[in-house]
Amino acid sequence: MPPVPAPPHEHDDDELPALIPGTGSPRLQRWVDLLAALLGRRGSVSFDDLACDVPAYHAKAQQRDATDDPARRRTLAESLKRTFERDKDDLRSLGAAIESLPDEHGNPAGVYRLRRENFYLPYLAVTVPGGSPSVPPRVDAYGYQTLSTLTLEPDELAAIVDAAATVRGLGDPLLRADIDSAMRKLAVDLRDHTGAPSADTPRAIASRLRPDADVFVVLSGALRARKRVTFSYHAMSSDRTESRTVEPYGLFFLSSHWYLAGRDSDRGELRNFRLNRITGATVRSTAKQTPDFAVPGSFRLRAHAQSRQAWELGDADVMDGCVEFRGDSGPTLAAAALGMSVDGAPRQRLFRVRRTDSFARWILSFAGEAVVLSPPSLAAQVRDTAAATLALYAHDMVARDAPLSAALAPPRGRTETWEPKGAAAQLQRLLAVVPQLADGKDHSLKEVADRTGTDVATLVNDLHSLVDRYDMPGGFVESVQVYVDPDTVSTHSHHFRRPMRLTVNELCALELGLAVLRVQRPPDEHAVLAAARHRLQAVIAKLPGDAIPDALYHVSLGEVGSTVHLDVVRHGVRTRTKVHLGYRRSGRDTTDERIVCPYALVAASGMLYLIAHCDRAATLRFFRMDRVQSAEATAVCFTVPGDFALDDVLRDGKPFLGTPGETMRVRYGPRIARWIAEREERTLDADGALVLESPLADMEWGMRHVLQYGPDAEVLYPPALRALLRDQLTQLVAEQ
Repeated sequence: MPPVPAPPHEHDDDELPALIPGTGSPRLQRWVDLLAALLGRRGSVSFDDLACDVPAYHAKAQQRDATDDPARRRTLAESLKRTFERDKDDLRSLGAAIESLPDEHGNPAGVYRLRRENFYLPYLAVTVPGGSPSVPPRVDAYGYQTLSTLTLEPDELAAIVDAAATVRGLGDPLLRADIDSAMRKLAVDLRDHTGAPSADTPRAIASRLRPDADVFVVLSGALRARKRVTFSYHAMSSDRTESRTVEPYGLFFLSSHWYLAGRDSDRGELRNFRLNRITGATVRSTAKQTPDFAVPGSFRLRAHAQSRQAWELGDADVMDGCVEFRGDSGPTLAAAALGMSVDGAPRQRLFRVRRTDSFARWILSFAGEAVVLSPPSLAAQVRDTAAATLALYAHDMVARDAPLSAALAPPRGRTETWEPKGAAAQLQRLLAVVPQLADGKDHSLKEVADRTGTDVATLVNDLHSLVDRYDMPGGFVESVQVYVDPDTVSTHSHHFRRPMRLTVNELCALELGLAVLRVQRPPDEHAVLAAARHRLQAVIAKLPGDAIPDALYHVSLGEVGSTVHLDVVRHGVRTRTKVHLGYRRSGRDTTDERIVCPYALVAASGMLYLIAHCDRAATLRFFRMDRVQSAEATAVCFTVPGDFALDDVLRDGKPFLGTPGETMRVRYGPRIARWIAEREERTLDADGALVLESPLADMEWGMRHVLQYGPDAEVLYPPALRALLRDQLTQLVAEQ
């Protein structure tokens, strides 16, 4: 390591950050030395031989051998072996496929091995026009020649890039760190091909209420290790915070929120827990290498995570309800596709109902366009709910200037930037840095830091932590030699000249993105997504025999409408050509014909939106993709205005255009106000209720929004909406 540079001159920000002597990381140094000792051998090696090649082990072994006290010798030997076992398990958890094998005497874990082909990323190539794959530069010594070459098709690589962009938008910083790490590895060989995602990849807008990243770290680790977790959970139904012990089965993202699916040990039931309501998550600390439980073979996270209606949940007896849909509005037609068909009655559907109160409120939200035909008890529940809601509008209108709710409440979860910490994060950064520096050339510190997603100070101190070894035993040569100047850096090493293969975390994060794309893209593109997933599985770091996890993460971004229509819209976004839409607005029974210039797709609040310039309205408009009735491509090109910015049309993670005109004020009762307050980040009023004012898109939308809550929500303003609700509810009570 070069001498520590002098302190920078005043106002000179380009000088090398000062280093602190003696601040090397012993754990990081042991890990790198252990990896180098294993990678430097073609076959297996005993622990005693490894201890001779790792300076920290060698020093402790010399202490052991120098003592004549048998008890002291045994204590030192056991301490040395425990250190090795911890280091080995830590490296395995970081993705190093270190094998424990029987020795020649039959001892089950007498020797150890780390195959180069199981540690290093294969050489990656991509087929270019004309059919000839690009050829990455190869290292011609130290066993790197034996690494295989994996060739990707351009559309497979494009799918991986789009998947990475999608996961970055889900709002979880831990997943973003995994995605960024994976893409940096792939970019070593494919730097010219891993650019921006496709223009037609929807941007996912995460919920404002995000889980604490440390909670996600703990749960992700517990999932892989099959360890029980204990945490405090705020249940909205009871408004209480209680301790829960859970066997985690999987994590899924649904309607802008992350959930944990797991068996509640105290209740003996499979439950879902929203991550932003979890605090203080800890993993069972005993028997760290032994799983606490086994996930039932019948459990499938993808099937479990599919969005279910509120009336389908619970353990009450099932009631078969028959509903007739009498309207032609967009919401009614969408609902008429749910449930089961009734022979000879195309407008009727059968629903399996467990919670009749939730089902009655859902029927109420269609404002008379859905009527329960049977059984009589379910129809009576709807009628009683409508009557209770109608009673709210028997009195005069509440004054418009009634006091609003309290100010915004502080968010539950942490919102500051999260980054990996400690020696594990340092090792991951260094394994990404060294392959870029070990070519015998000097490299700009700033450029290397930018490529590895860090800053110059962090990069220099990572390198310093690795090579600051004032107590290294004589005769040892450092596994990585580092040369740092004020502006440049270079390294020398026989090892780590290729990136490490993708880890389980990185694979799962990329597969998560591919799962999103599968939902959003038509069936004829699924083969490419499957091929990309297969390529990724070929570059995962895993122990021989390890199963590639298939149930850690699942995602659904809500309603996307017809994938056929979505494909046409995506083509328009990508090629900058206009699209002819058939669109049914909320509450309308007719379809409008629109010619639009599609600018972008946005996934927000469980829905997929198209942001487009509408020729008829001569302005920017949002179109919910689940309300698109038809889509036809045109050959007419357009240009996106230079001043268009997606962030300008998003407010608080929601699509919003223009200045709000008419507003509506709603009082949500104590029974449901907690959920609304959490979603809107508000504080409840003294009586447990919540009053909110929001833009009123149209009267029909406002009526449907309020009716879904039954008597637990009352419109305070405007008077016209109160009158509309009074008339509609009166008619509904009479007809139901």
